[in-house]
Amino acid sequence: MNGFARDYEFIGHTGDVTVETDLLSMLLNMHDYNHQNGTHRSLFTINSVEFQSFQDEGLHSHAYYNMPRSQPSFKEVLSNPAVLAMPQTIEAHLENFFPSLVIFHGATAIGIVKQVHLFIPESLTRTRTYVLMFGKPLSPVFRLARQNILNLAKTVVEQDADILGKIYAGHSQKIKLNNEVGMNWVRRNFESFPEVVGPNLSR
Repeated sequence: MNGFARDYEFIGHTGDVTVETDLLSMLLNMHDYNHQNGTHRSLFTINSVEFQSFQDEGLHSHAYYNMPRSQPSFKEVLSNPAVLAMPQTIEAHLENFFPSLVIFHGATAIGIVKQVHLFIPESLTRTRTYVLMFGKPLSPVFRLARQNILNLAKTVVEQDADILGKIYAGHSQKIKLNNEVGMNWVRRNFESFPEVVGPNLSR
Protein backbone atom coordinates (compact mmCIF):
# COMPACT_ATOMS: atom_id res chain seq x y z
CA MET A 1 0.00 0.00 0.00
CA ASN A 2 2.87 2.38 0.73
CA GLY A 3 4.28 1.57 -2.71
CA PHE A 4 0.96 2.36 -4.38
CA ALA A 5 0.73 5.65 -2.48
CA ARG A 6 4.26 6.53 -3.59
CA ASP A 7 4.13 5.42 -7.23
CA TYR A 8 0.47 5.94 -8.21
CA GLU A 9 -2.17 8.63 -7.96
CA PHE A 10 -4.96 8.02 -5.47
CA ILE A 11 -8.15 7.95 -7.54
CA GLY A 12 -10.52 7.59 -4.60
CA HIS A 13 -12.50 5.14 -2.49
CA THR A 14 -15.83 3.47 -3.21
CA GLY A 15 -18.03 0.48 -2.45
CA ASP A 16 -18.00 1.00 1.33
CA VAL A 17 -20.73 -1.39 2.48
CA THR A 18 -21.52 -3.85 5.22
CA VAL A 19 -22.68 -7.17 3.79
CA GLU A 20 -24.82 -9.59 5.76
CA THR A 21 -22.41 -12.47 5.31
CA ASP A 22 -19.58 -14.08 7.25
CA LEU A 23 -15.95 -13.44 6.35
CA LEU A 24 -15.38 -16.92 4.91
CA SER A 25 -18.28 -16.58 2.46
CA MET A 26 -17.03 -13.14 1.42
CA LEU A 27 -13.52 -14.47 0.79
CA LEU A 28 -14.80 -17.51 -1.11
CA ASN A 29 -16.76 -15.22 -3.41
CA MET A 30 -13.75 -13.00 -4.06
CA HIS A 31 -11.59 -16.02 -4.91
CA ASP A 32 -14.20 -17.78 -7.05
CA TYR A 33 -12.74 -17.32 -10.50
CA ASN A 34 -15.85 -18.85 -12.09
CA HIS A 35 -18.10 -15.99 -11.01
CA GLN A 36 -16.60 -13.27 -13.21
CA ASN A 37 -18.54 -14.27 -16.33
CA GLY A 38 -21.69 -14.86 -14.28
CA THR A 39 -22.05 -12.15 -11.66
CA HIS A 40 -20.16 -9.50 -13.66
CA ARG A 41 -20.99 -10.61 -17.23
CA SER A 42 -23.36 -7.72 -17.94
CA LEU A 43 -21.04 -5.07 -16.50
CA PHE A 44 -17.91 -6.07 -18.41
CA THR A 45 -19.54 -8.05 -21.28
CA ILE A 46 -17.35 -11.03 -20.34
CA ASN A 47 -17.72 -14.12 -22.52
CA SER A 48 -15.56 -16.59 -20.61
CA VAL A 49 -12.76 -17.03 -18.08
CA GLU A 50 -9.52 -18.56 -19.37
CA PHE A 51 -7.56 -19.50 -16.26
CA GLN A 52 -3.77 -19.27 -16.65
CA SER A 53 -1.97 -19.94 -13.36
CA PHE A 54 -2.06 -19.74 -9.58
CA GLN A 55 0.99 -19.06 -7.40
CA ASP A 56 0.60 -20.20 -3.79
CA GLU A 57 2.97 -18.44 -1.39
CA GLY A 58 1.25 -19.38 1.86
CA LEU A 59 -0.85 -16.43 3.04
CA HIS A 60 0.05 -14.58 -0.18
CA SER A 61 -0.94 -15.68 -3.68
CA HIS A 62 -1.31 -14.57 -7.29
CA ALA A 63 -3.98 -15.62 -9.79
CA TYR A 64 -3.74 -14.93 -13.52
CA TYR A 65 -6.57 -15.37 -16.02
CA ASN A 66 -7.90 -13.82 -19.22
CA MET A 67 -11.48 -12.71 -19.84
CA PRO A 68 -12.45 -12.18 -23.52
CA ARG A 69 -15.21 -9.57 -23.90
CA SER A 70 -18.02 -8.81 -26.31
CA GLN A 71 -18.33 -5.33 -27.72
CA PRO A 72 -20.49 -3.24 -25.34
CA SER A 73 -23.85 -2.03 -26.61
CA PHE A 74 -24.63 1.65 -27.12
CA LYS A 75 -26.79 1.54 -23.97
CA GLU A 76 -23.93 0.04 -21.93
CA VAL A 77 -21.54 2.75 -23.15
CA LEU A 78 -24.02 5.46 -22.21
CA SER A 79 -24.47 4.04 -18.70
CA ASN A 80 -20.71 3.80 -18.11
CA PRO A 81 -18.30 5.23 -20.72
CA ALA A 82 -15.34 3.64 -18.91
CA VAL A 83 -16.13 0.34 -20.67
CA LEU A 84 -14.70 1.89 -23.87
CA ALA A 85 -11.25 2.02 -22.26
CA MET A 86 -11.24 -1.70 -21.48
CA PRO A 87 -9.23 -4.03 -23.71
CA GLN A 88 -10.98 -6.66 -25.82
CA THR A 89 -9.49 -9.26 -23.48
CA ILE A 90 -9.09 -8.34 -19.82
CA GLU A 91 -5.81 -9.81 -18.56
CA ALA A 92 -6.53 -10.18 -14.86
CA HIS A 93 -3.88 -10.40 -12.18
CA LEU A 94 -5.26 -10.80 -8.67
CA GLU A 95 -2.82 -10.53 -5.78
CA ASN A 96 -4.17 -11.90 -2.51
CA PHE A 97 -3.08 -11.26 1.07
CA PHE A 98 -5.04 -13.53 3.39
CA PRO A 99 -7.41 -12.67 4.98
CA SER A 100 -7.98 -8.99 4.29
CA LEU A 101 -6.76 -7.82 0.87
CA VAL A 102 -7.40 -8.64 -2.78
CA ILE A 103 -5.65 -6.40 -5.31
CA PHE A 104 -6.68 -6.30 -8.96
CA HIS A 105 -3.76 -5.17 -11.13
CA GLY A 106 -5.17 -3.90 -14.44
CA ALA A 107 -3.98 -2.01 -17.50
CA THR A 108 -5.92 -0.20 -20.19
CA ALA A 109 -4.98 2.05 -23.09
CA ILE A 110 -5.50 5.12 -20.90
CA GLY A 111 -3.88 4.03 -17.65
CA ILE A 112 -2.78 1.43 -15.11
CA VAL A 113 -5.11 0.64 -12.22
CA LYS A 114 -4.53 -0.90 -8.79
CA GLN A 115 -7.92 -1.77 -7.31
CA VAL A 116 -7.56 -2.72 -3.64
CA HIS A 117 -10.47 -4.59 -2.00
CA LEU A 118 -10.41 -4.72 1.80
CA PHE A 119 -12.44 -7.02 4.07
CA ILE A 120 -13.15 -6.44 7.77
CA PRO A 121 -15.32 -8.79 9.85
CA GLU A 122 -17.73 -6.73 11.96
CA SER A 123 -19.38 -9.77 13.56
CA LEU A 124 -19.74 -13.49 12.92
CA THR A 125 -22.40 -12.75 10.30
CA ARG A 126 -21.43 -9.33 8.90
CA THR A 127 -18.42 -8.24 6.85
CA ARG A 128 -17.52 -4.72 5.80
CA THR A 129 -15.82 -4.19 2.46
CA TYR A 130 -14.56 -1.19 0.56
CA VAL A 131 -12.26 -0.37 -2.36
CA LEU A 132 -9.27 1.96 -2.58
CA MET A 133 -8.29 2.83 -6.16
CA PHE A 134 -4.87 3.93 -7.37
CA GLY A 135 -3.85 4.71 -10.94
CA LYS A 136 -1.07 5.80 -13.28
CA PRO A 137 -2.30 7.83 -16.28
CA LEU A 138 -1.07 6.88 -19.75
CA SER A 139 -3.39 9.42 -21.37
CA PRO A 140 -5.06 12.70 -20.29
CA VAL A 141 -8.37 10.86 -20.69
CA PHE A 142 -7.54 8.80 -17.61
CA ARG A 143 -8.08 11.71 -15.21
CA LEU A 144 -11.35 12.61 -16.94
CA ALA A 145 -12.55 9.03 -16.40
CA ARG A 146 -11.75 8.86 -12.67
CA GLN A 147 -15.39 8.90 -11.55
CA ASN A 148 -16.36 6.31 -14.15
CA ILE A 149 -13.52 4.05 -12.95
CA LEU A 150 -14.76 4.37 -9.38
CA ASN A 151 -18.33 3.68 -10.52
CA LEU A 152 -17.21 0.43 -12.14
CA ALA A 153 -15.63 -0.73 -8.88
CA LYS A 154 -18.72 0.31 -6.91
CA THR A 155 -20.96 -1.72 -9.22
CA VAL A 156 -18.68 -4.76 -8.82
CA VAL A 157 -19.03 -4.53 -5.02
CA GLU A 158 -22.81 -4.10 -5.26
CA GLN A 159 -23.14 -7.12 -7.54
CA ASP A 160 -20.99 -9.27 -5.24
CA ALA A 161 -22.95 -8.15 -2.17
CA ASP A 162 -26.21 -9.02 -3.90
CA ILE A 163 -25.10 -12.48 -5.01
CA LEU A 164 -23.56 -13.49 -1.68
CA GLY A 165 -26.92 -14.08 -0.06
CA LYS A 166 -28.05 -16.19 -2.98
CA ILE A 167 -25.23 -18.62 -3.74
CA TYR A 168 -23.38 -19.08 -0.46
CA ALA A 169 -26.15 -20.08 1.89
CA GLY A 170 -23.86 -22.11 4.15
CA HIS A 171 -24.80 -25.50 2.77
CA SER A 172 -22.22 -28.06 1.67
CA GLN A 173 -20.98 -27.97 -1.91
CA LYS A 174 -22.48 -30.70 -4.11
CA ILE A 175 -20.42 -30.35 -7.31
CA LYS A 176 -16.85 -29.40 -8.16
CA LEU A 177 -16.30 -26.63 -10.71
CA ASN A 178 -13.31 -25.52 -12.76
CA ASN A 179 -10.94 -22.87 -11.46
CA GLU A 180 -11.60 -23.55 -7.75
CA VAL A 181 -7.95 -23.28 -6.73
CA GLY A 182 -8.47 -19.82 -5.20
CA MET A 183 -11.39 -21.05 -3.11
CA ASN A 184 -9.33 -24.04 -1.97
CA TRP A 185 -6.55 -21.62 -0.95
CA VAL A 186 -9.06 -19.63 1.13
CA ARG A 187 -10.48 -22.73 2.84
CA ARG A 188 -7.01 -24.07 3.69
CA ASN A 189 -5.81 -20.77 5.13
CA PHE A 190 -9.07 -20.09 6.98
CA GLU A 191 -8.83 -23.42 8.80
CA SER A 192 -5.16 -23.03 9.81
CA PHE A 193 -4.67 -19.24 10.15
CA PRO A 194 -2.23 -17.84 11.16
CA GLU A 195 -0.21 -21.01 10.49
CA VAL A 196 0.63 -21.94 6.90
CA VAL A 197 0.01 -25.58 6.04
CA GLY A 198 0.09 -27.74 2.92
CA PRO A 199 -0.64 -28.68 0.32
CA ASN A 200 0.87 -26.03 -1.93
CA LEU A 201 -1.73 -25.19 -4.56
CA SER A 202 0.49 -23.60 -7.21
CA ARG A 203 -0.36 -24.62 -10.73
